[in-house]
Amino acid sequence: MIDLDKLLASEEVKKEYYKTFLVCMFQKMCVKMERNPEFKRKVRQLYRETYNFTVTIQQLILRELKQKISIEDAKLMATWFKANLNKLNNRKTIPLSVKKELYSKQNGKCMICGEDLGNDWAKIHVDHIIPFKLVGDELPDNYQDLCDSCNTYKSARTDFIFKSMLKLI
Repeated sequence: MIDLDKLLASEEVKKEYYKTFLVCMFQKMCVKMERNPEFKRKVRQLYRETYNFTVTIQQLILRELKQKISIEDAKLMATWFKANLNKLNNRKTIPLSVKKELYSKQNGKCMICGEDLGNDWAKIHVDHIIPFKLVGDELPDNYQDLCDSCNTYKSARTDFIFKSMLKLI
């Protein structure tokens, strides 16, 4: 049985929860842009014309989602917005060298479940941490190696890692 109080007190869980919260806010904004082309046009115009896109994103999140975020979080989200506005619809082929670099950084372990990935490169999946449908291939540090099972279950979900930490998946 999981001791939920201990789990929620964990700094790792708090950090992952907060990151999930930010990505979910970003996802809500992306859905709004997708459903409302005029809103997307306005965001694109702000991106091109504003002096400080970070502050603009901070204000946009406050106005649209009623959430106050720090300037550091707004800077991160501004990067995501730029990626969204510049993304291409077709995926880039991820070179084997990138897969191997991730493999080395992750010590040959799946980023989600921690299982050994083995050395069959066809079975090691390069996953977009923030789903491709939101940012495309525009963020260079948005990849992780996953095992087949975690990649299948995660799909394009933004809350998968947090929920798996809480054993809800």
